Amino acid sequence: MTDEQRRRVPSIGAGIALLFVILSVVGVTWWQGQKQTADPRSDKTLPDLDVVCLGRVDGLERAADLDARIPGKVVQVFVVEGQHVEAKAPLLKLDDTQLKLRVDEAQAAVNAADIEIDAANLEAKQYPIRKATQEAAVTAATERVVVGRRVYDEKKAARSFGSITAAELLVAESELKQLEQLEAVEKSRLEELLLPEKLKLAEPSLKVRAAAAKRASAEIALKQAQNALDECTLLAPSAGTVLRVQTSVGKTVAPGTLQPAIEFRPDGPLVIWAELEQEFLGRVKPGMKATIRDDARSDSPIWTGKVLRVGRVIARKRSVLLEPGEINDVRTAECVIAIDGDAAGLLVGQKMRARLGRGE
Repeated sequence: MTDEQRRRVPSIGAGIALLFVILSVVGVTWWQGQKQTADPRSDKTLPDLDVVCLGRVDGLERAADLDARIPGKVVQVFVVEGQHVEAKAPLLKLDDTQLKLRVDEAQAAVNAADIEIDAANLEAKQYPIRKATQEAAVTAATERVVVGRRVYDEKKAARSFGSITAAELLVAESELKQLEQLEAVEKSRLEELLLPEKLKLAEPSLKVRAAAAKRASAEIALKQAQNALDECTLLAPSAGTVLRVQTSVGKTVAPGTLQPAIEFRPDGPLVIWAELEQEFLGRVKPGMKATIRDDARSDSPIWTGKVLRVGRVIARKRSVLLEPGEINDVRTAECVIAIDGDAAGLLVGQKMRARLGRGE
């Protein structure tokens, strides 16, 4: 290789490198332009695209977990899974032995209060008689004092003439003091009887009101005991179907436990409670058509429906439990999808896939 050829080799390599740089810049510029052109946010037809979302079958009025409002031991279960019941139908019963005793105790307190009211009313009727009797007793005591004082004065005058002995005078004086003390006692009793009138408090009426208040308190205690007794029987909140019975005779149940005693679905049409991620919110509107199929079956039947409503809040999913194949740490908006025609074959809780828009 000559010296001239050696000098040409670096020049050719530099030219190739420069050409590669130019082609790279042109390629990147073209790719950025294509990306902006294909940006979904600038696509005017984006609202017309279908939205696919997942959801579960439930009633328009959601299934509810039912628990007894008081803790206790189950003594009877009236229903089985899948049974349809009417409103207020008994579902299960707890042991009510102690609560029945409390009801009896409260009833006895009410009866005792009734007796006190009768006694107070009787005393109120007797009050005028007691008052007149006591006034007569005071008058009689006063008259005895007047007579006793005259007797004492006469004996005192007779003593100056020596007609009676000193002992007889002392006896007369003692009798006078006794009569005066008896008069004071009777007057005190009359004052005590008339004191409520002086204070503008009618004593008989006061006792009657006190007895009535005591009876009202006893009636409240009776109602509370009866209400607790009634709570021993769990009733259906409305007409509906028992989905699951998660207790049995002999087990202890309590409100607020992780596993409710009864899972219950009120009567009503089945719908799909779908979950929309935030990016799809502007593309889903009430009235949109929906095509629905089972998310786990390749040979699933297909149902049609329409969007009833879209939630007005983005929040965490209702279920915080980790379900297989699901992500529950994403905030979503709920979308209720009505099902056209017969929803036979669908089960509450069944996972479904819905396509909203043009359909599948």
